[in-house]
Amino acid sequence: MDAPGGRRAIVWVAEDRVEFLRAVARAADLRVVGAGSPVKGKSGSIAAALGCGSVDDLRSALTEGECELVLVGSPGDFGAASAPSDAAAVLAARQRGVRVVTLDPLPASALELAGGWSSVGLGGVRAVDAARLVPLARCGRSFRDAREVREMFGPARTLLVEVCCRPDEGSLGACLFSALDVLVWLMGDPESVDAAYATARRGPLVALPGESLRDAHGDITANCRFADGRAAAILASDQSGRWSRNLTMLGDAGRLRIYDDGFEWVSAAGERVDASRQTKRRGETPELARSVEAAADAVTRLLDPAVPEEGPIDHAAVLAACQAVLLSTRTGSSESPATIRRMMEVG
Repeated sequence: MDAPGGRRAIVWVAEDRVEFLRAVARAADLRVVGAGSPVKGKSGSIAAALGCGSVDDLRSALTEGECELVLVGSPGDFGAASAPSDAAAVLAARQRGVRVVTLDPLPASALELAGGWSSVGLGGVRAVDAARLVPLARCGRSFRDAREVREMFGPARTLLVEVCCRPDEGSLGACLFSALDVLVWLMGDPESVDAAYATARRGPLVALPGESLRDAHGDITANCRFADGRAAAILASDQSGRWSRNLTMLGDAGRLRIYDDGFEWVSAAGERVDASRQTKRRGETPELARSVEAAADAVTRLLDPAVPEEGPIDHAAVLAACQAVLLSTRTGSSESPATIRRMMEVG
């Protein structure tokens, strides 16, 4: 994929996401100079499909690859708790000026977070912050555009977050992480979560999610309770058929909804206070798929030195909430993120 003048990128991806990554690279004006796959024996075909050189090892690409960006579309087992050196490779990339973005969370569990990802490199950057998950819902364009309105609206007593996509656009783990990142960002740590899991596969032998966000697929719903009486709910899915990032806040100021393409604020009396939605005029060039646009926007902003860094992710809080949700889907009971946090500290 030769695009003269574009930033050089090395891509690590499985076959099911090649076309999505191709579209993102084109929209973000990236020049893919190398590609490989976490699936053994597939790097050559992935590289041929993207028209670039073959890369056989992601760690070497991070520590030695000649590029400005490493785009991890499919991590495979990279970042697993059994390989603490992976965090060091990500940190090495950042220290030599190479940015790292990933479509799936790295690390993928609270346990993995404790396995080297909290290491700090030059400039005080932690390994966990050097691998940026994209696109995060709260960093999307519509969420940025609605910042002032959200601040005027004030705190929410009830929150509903929907983060959904297709498998080629992201995983259930990425959607769950993104949804809970919004929740923790706006409302803090939930006291308890009560979650349920559903999958397109039917029957008594359907496997429930494990303890990691890695390789998770299907739908998850979760009700979250807070000690002060506030409430929140999330829907996360990589089987929805269409990309969506929707937020609903209920509070003293009424109802605020933020969509992929805008927002609407309705007062407690039912009157529209403010609203903005993107419109497409007939005959205009077809727009990019929202998923491609969101990922390309995130990558472009990350590579632009004039754009301030996005606010830090509270990985410990978000991963503890994710772990509590996954645990609740297996136990059928409410689980406490605080209990997970204490286990992380002991570990």
